[in-house]
Amino acid sequence: MRFDDIKNKIENLEVIGKGWRGIVYKGIIDNKTLAFKVASRPQVLQAIQREGEILEVVNKENIGGRLILKGEDFIAYEFIEGKHLIDVLNKENFKELLFQLFCQAWKLDNLKINKDEMQRPIKNAIVDKYGKIHLIDFERAKFSKKPSNVTQLLQFVLSLKGKYFPNINREKIIYLGKKYKNDYSKDSLKEIIREVLGETYEDRC
Repeated sequence: MRFDDIKNKIENLEVIGKGWRGIVYKGIIDNKTLAFKVASRPQVLQAIQREGEILEVVNKENIGGRLILKGEDFIAYEFIEGKHLIDVLNKENFKELLFQLFCQAWKLDNLKINKDEMQRPIKNAIVDKYGKIHLIDFERAKFSKKPSNVTQLLQFVLSLKGKYFPNINREKIIYLGKKYKNDYSKDSLKEIIREVLGETYEDRC
């Protein structure tokens, strides 16, 4: 099945994004609003297929848009309504949103999947109306024996130092990141969360 085979069956089809590998559409099929990522040329078919495989794995941990269809030249997953992290992050919600990111990053690490964009998740994380974060765009994700999602997220935390973490201990954060990469354990994650967000969050993940 190719995208052209189902294109006429999709209602309200519109282009919502264009990337190096493909075009992303939004549309309705079988009463479901989906995002369709379609390969822009034959050379990127394998990459689109790999993203579908990644989504199948991460969906088991309730991460990413739920994969609905996978064709020869496209994948289709549930469209997530919300705003980009960069548009909603503020001093009232930053700890809760970062906590959710840490939990999902840890799950990705233990699935041995490296998303490769967690050091700057401001546009590939969507916050819905309930305040829940959804990671999107797994185009660059890959299976890895030594993933670095949590440690990349620590880089993002350090980049927020001036506005959100004026008293953060950079040396300790780097130390905890190295310690975490030795075992990827939940205890190591808790140490990081306690240091970054406080004791209130460490037992919630």
